[in-house]
Amino acid sequence: MTGAAANANIAARLAERAVAHPRRPAVIDRKERLDFGELAGRVARAGGALRGSGVGADDGVLIFVPMSASLYVTLLGALHAGGVAVFLDAWATRARLDAAVRIAAPCAFVGSLRAHLLRLLSGAVRAVPRHFVAGARGLRGEPRAAELRSGDDPALVTFTTGSTGPPKAAMRSHGFLWAQHEALAEHLALREDDIDMPTLPVFVLNNLALGVTSVLPDFDPRRPGQVRPERVLRQIVRERVTTSSGSPAFYERLARHCELTGARLPLRALFTGGAPVQPALARRLRDVTAGTAHVVYGSTEAEPIAGITVDEMASLADAPGSEGVCVGRPVASVRLRLVRPHDDAIVLGPGGWGEWLATDGVGEVVVAGRHVLRGYMNDPEGERRNKIRDGGMVWHRTGDAARLDSDGRLWLMGRVRERVGRSGQVWWPLPAEVRARSVAGVTHAAYLGAPDDSMGQRTVLCVEADPARAADLGDALRRALGDWPVDELRVLRRIPRDPRHESKTNTEALRALLGL
Repeated sequence: MTGAAANANIAARLAERAVAHPRRPAVIDRKERLDFGELAGRVARAGGALRGSGVGADDGVLIFVPMSASLYVTLLGALHAGGVAVFLDAWATRARLDAAVRIAAPCAFVGSLRAHLLRLLSGAVRAVPRHFVAGARGLRGEPRAAELRSGDDPALVTFTTGSTGPPKAAMRSHGFLWAQHEALAEHLALREDDIDMPTLPVFVLNNLALGVTSVLPDFDPRRPGQVRPERVLRQIVRERVTTSSGSPAFYERLARHCELTGARLPLRALFTGGAPVQPALARRLRDVTAGTAHVVYGSTEAEPIAGITVDEMASLADAPGSEGVCVGRPVASVRLRLVRPHDDAIVLGPGGWGEWLATDGVGEVVVAGRHVLRGYMNDPEGERRNKIRDGGMVWHRTGDAARLDSDGRLWLMGRVRERVGRSGQVWWPLPAEVRARSVAGVTHAAYLGAPDDSMGQRTVLCVEADPARAADLGDALRRALGDWPVDELRVLRRIPRDPRHESKTNTEALRALLGL
């Protein structure tokens, strides 16, 4: 093993690409184009600046920088210095900033000029001892070799969205990040000559490890559902992008633009995920993508879990008797089980898995593997509720209910916590939502349970549509749902979405809006 290979530091591993392909473009954004050699040089100087300021091994570096070339210089610079990158999404609020400081206790803060304005509002951020401005003129120290780290050493902290509960801090080690890269590399099968347009930060790290060029889309990452599709499509053509990955909301806008203008997405491969992908979007992407579009199922704690082409998803959705959303077969690097729905912690007893495995076809998806997160940062209650310990192995509870068909394909049925227990029968939300969204004029749907004295819970169907059409929609929706009961129908102009992808229902916000 060479010295470079012996260092598990992700920054050192990615620097190897600079040696192999120094002039190949690494990251292209609206303002600058960095090749692998330039990126490695700036990372080394950023790491030197942080190390020279006193950032040491395992020290947290809070990073609040929009998706850009500067973000990856900063993130990799923190790892280069031996620190732990604590990453905040561009849409983070002051409350989320304060929570990140409380959980991770960083010794340094690196942000854009705009992010530094939040220091005026956040006492927690002002209390962080060291502050730096990100960008070409910031973090310029003496270049030095990446600090020696082991695979078990902490590397990156990110936060779950929190759309179905309090956000949790996901701690990834250097070894975990490499295992995640290997899983993504195998599943996405990008080639070195690909030019990729990723909208999610973890996919850029995968590209850098592969030596693949990343073109960052010209859009506001705080509002992925408000992308200007004509601008992004011009960028795809200009930069000769061959592959892309992003949220369903991002591709909804691109697909709609293509349908209206007759344009096509000139991509060899497209990957979407991060939220349930409805069959309707699968059909649209199938029709507007020159190559093959794919759906990737995963989560913050486990990415990827399963995958399917949109062609197969659309075909299966049209088959008689299909219920839920098919996300394909589990990837080879993950172990998967379905356990019976349970609202508290799962502890394996003397009977092992026998007493927990789902017996009626639908159960919660639990996964294990080298790229599956084993725990959370300073959150024992989160670990108690979301992890299952099986000897030396840790399984992650996704919170998603699903069934497996006879061909081993996974069909999502909705969130476990949102199942509706009505008159002794369980109704899963996702099949109802898919049916509701098949009705003309409905752009989003949520199927919820509300307390009911006689039935235990009553079903509440919320649809996003023109409220003036509420009277007309009622009959059409009930016909579309068929056997799925609708005890109460709410027609809303807008159903709250998660802030990261603008695709998933923000259930807590919706329940507050409805007074449930």
